[in-house]
Amino acid sequence: MTTLPADEDYARALLTIFAAKGVRARQSLRARDVETAFLTGNMGRRFDFGAALQYATDQGWLTQFPGVIRLTAAGADER
Repeated sequence: MTTLPADEDYARALLTIFAAKGVRARQSLRARDVETAFLTGNMGRRFDFGAALQYATDQGWLTQFPGVIRLTAAGADER
């Protein structure tokens, strides 16, 4: 998948979801809840969510597990 300049903006929008919910480094949210917040918060479309999650994972800001997304220390610092 090609990385677009907007992918970083979308990834940073994901980090705001974790901040708004008071999530700290090494804590997790359900992936479905993060995606719902992204879409209903008009942060982007479903395709943008996937690109944002991939970018944030590549940067080491988030890690993915089945059904769960965890904020890393690097992601917490990036907020």
